[in-house]
Amino acid sequence: MLHLCYSWPVPVDKVKNEAKLLAQTTIIRIEKHTDQFKVSPNVVFSGLELIPDSSSDKALDSLGSVEENLGIFQEILSSLPVDNVDQILADIVNLQIIIRSLAVSIRCAPFKSRNTGQLENFLKNNSTFQFTIGNVALDRLQKYLLKLIRNLDQLKKC
Repeated sequence: MLHLCYSWPVPVDKVKNEAKLLAQTTIIRIEKHTDQFKVSPNVVFSGLELIPDSSSDKALDSLGSVEENLGIFQEILSSLPVDNVDQILADIVNLQIIIRSLAVSIRCAPFKSRNTGQLENFLKNNSTFQFTIGNVALDRLQKYLLKLIRNLDQLKKC
């Protein structure tokens, strides 16, 4: 006997709420992590522009750009010896999965990962500043997630 399985798709609003909840949880984890070590948001050195910065008033562009930016944060945090970020990294990966499922729900083609050679070179060439880079990345990730929570309902393009 052959069994066929069928399930109803999860409503998009429920998936968006899960993404918002996970983003909020990650923000709390970042706050707990960075309470001890504050780095000036005005730190400047060459290459920091490779770390996504959501300080502009511009809304998030698309689900693809969100997934790409989360991937950048994941790569940065996983390549640096920053203590106690394993759960934050897991949250980023899970958030990427949720964003992909949202993209599938609006029939987006699979996202192509971008070339991360520049980012890898930046991290390699600035390895002496890994503590600063890690904290700048966490600060920017926190701001990015806040923006994601505010704008997720308006993201309707691939």
